[in-house]
Amino acid sequence: MRKGIVISAAYVSPENVEQVEGISKLGLYQFGDKDVNHYFCRTCGICPFTTVASVPPNYTGATQPGYYRVNLGCVEDLDAYGLEIETIDGRSL
Repeated sequence: MRKGIVISAAYVSPENVEQVEGISKLGLYQFGDKDVNHYFCRTCGICPFTTVASVPPNYTGATQPGYYRVNLGCVEDLDAYGLEIETIDGRSL
């Protein structure tokens, strides 16, 4: 957890996301294949959420472009570190 992010395991459809003020102040970062949009606060650097930018042509899952994964540490009144957390070593993928 180099950045202190506890990202949701599940993807959330756009119609189930309530955005709050300040979204215009977020920056966007993409790397690698650019399949994921990583949004970050330009002031403090925290990543509140990511969105799916694209999926492979042969992908048959339910997740589609525009779907979110949320940094649970940014959810008000939720103790993200009190949850059972599965750690994923992205470097080894």
